[in-house]
Amino acid sequence: MRNFIFKIFRFFVRCYIGRYSVKSKNEIEGPAVYVVHHQNLSGPTFSLAWFNVPMRLWVLSVFCNWRTCFSQYYDYTFTKRFGMPKFIAAIVAFPVSLAAQILMWVIHAIPVYRGSRNIIKTFRETTQTLVNGQSVLICPDVDYKDKGQYMGEMYDGFLDLERYYVKETGKHLAFAPLYISRSSHTVLQGDAVYFGNDKKFKEEKKDVFKRLKQELLQLEGQDA
Repeated sequence: MRNFIFKIFRFFVRCYIGRYSVKSKNEIEGPAVYVVHHQNLSGPTFSLAWFNVPMRLWVLSVFCNWRTCFSQYYDYTFTKRFGMPKFIAAIVAFPVSLAAQILMWVIHAIPVYRGSRNIIKTFRETTQTLVNGQSVLICPDVDYKDKGQYMGEMYDGFLDLERYYVKETGKHLAFAPLYISRSSHTVLQGDAVYFGNDKKFKEEKKDVFKRLKQELLQLEGQDA
């Protein structure tokens, strides 16, 4: 049922944003962690709509529960960010938060408990998703509201998934960048970056993060 509803939802999104083609440097065998610039929702929206790999999206946990989602919209988004009167904000926040929770169910989002011990739940659910053969989409932007075309500063905590995945499978996990080109209506996939066995994890984590950013820069350079 969820997949059927998702396909209907994706159809309408595709009609709205227009057709995008997919170009990949190299095909990735098996599941992967795809990284895309959030761009105030544009990145995940275009990726889920047109990228030819089924993916589960990392989403902040507040948007995966109706109560916390309502609080987020009412206490911050509509009142502090948009300056709405509290009465109007409550009226707007109710249907929006309900719709958001339904959407999170439809796309089978993975809740991200940032800044909480529950983050372990995020890593465990993500690892199980990957072990089951399904890929994951992550937007590691520090400033997710940045509407600019290029990725800015990123968090690197998602790279710890490597440890969990290796523990479960004995294999290294693929981390691959995606880039949405509005000018050419293309979803570009860069080369996957992998950990190795030559360095300590903390040292190699820095190296993988650096190489992943370089891949993103190369994709962005193609659209310059």
